[in-house]
Amino acid sequence: MKCWFCEKDARGICIVCGRAVCHEHADKLDQFTHAKSDTCTGYASYEKGFNVLKCKECKLEWESWEQGKRIIK
Repeated sequence: MKCWFCEKDARGICIVCGRAVCHEHADKLDQFTHAKSDTCTGYASYEKGFNVLKCKECKLEWESWEQGKRIIK
């Protein structure tokens, strides 16, 4: 598999977008949490990943939601 950005051999896959990345185009995150909620039941579940790769193009930010509305802080 080749890197999405430069066609070198890929070292892994970005946890955010799924693109293949080489060592040059990858950042390592100590921890990544993916949350999903079921609006019917109100339950939320969380998936945690440790020592994961993220490509340098993906930007992450926290969002807070309450009762289906985004809370801007």
